[in-house]
Amino acid sequence: MTRAFLLAVTGLAFLGLSAASAETVTQKASRDGTLKARDDDPAMKAAFAKAQESLPDFIDALDGKITGASDFAVKVPIIQGAQTEYFWLNEVSHRGDRFTGKINNRPELVGNVTFGQQLTFLRSRIRDWGYYRDGKLQGNFTTCALLAKEDPREAQELKDQIGLACEGAASPQ
Repeated sequence: MTRAFLLAVTGLAFLGLSAASAETVTQKASRDGTLKARDDDPAMKAAFAKAQESLPDFIDALDGKITGASDFAVKVPIIQGAQTEYFWLNEVSHRGDRFTGKINNRPELVGNVTFGQQLTFLRSRIRDWGYYRDGKLQGNFTTCALLAKEDPREAQELKDQIGLACEGAASPQ
């Protein structure tokens, strides 16, 4: 499994819809599919808050203050009309509170962005973040929240594949 595949797997996007599917989480990940949750989902809101609270840790890693950190990504919302779709962006950089990254998901709901498009956005728009350090995926609080709703065996299989540990992940208040 290559690092590019791992980043595609972590591209499991949070959409502002609720849907059920017979497809397993591993099958969704293999095709870079999405997991869905409602906008008002308490676990997702908690994950957003945990990501914002811990964003200084991500910025330290991005700025090279944490050795062995690589493959940085952030998740931001894109809004078009009444639709909101969340995208992982890679190739992340920043200057102060202004961040830039490239969209790493194919849009399913909105048509105002494209895969690979470069975006500039404010720090306050970041809903999640992730990077690899020593083979372990750091952050990715929204992925942990989404996987908590999936079959536990399937979720653990995916976590093992991408090196994600969800201890201390956000939980509803």
